[in-house]
Amino acid sequence: MDMEKHISITGITCAGCLNRIDQGLKSLGVFKFDYDFVDHNAMILYDDDTSMEEIIETINDMGYEAKQI
Repeated sequence: MDMEKHISITGITCAGCLNRIDQGLKSLGVFKFDYDFVDHNAMILYDDDTSMEEIIETINDMGYEAKQI
């Protein structure tokens, strides 16, 4: 079953940042990653075999600050 969550991510400044995060999350089972530069929130659609904690930890390990909203 697919899961959809919204998270806040700070530190993203360009399309390269988005691409880096998107590629890293795909390896975790994330199907869709949409980010809004205005409110700094992202919608993530992922496989329920992946935990939200794992997704947030992966983004944080890349140097950004992610938290569930």
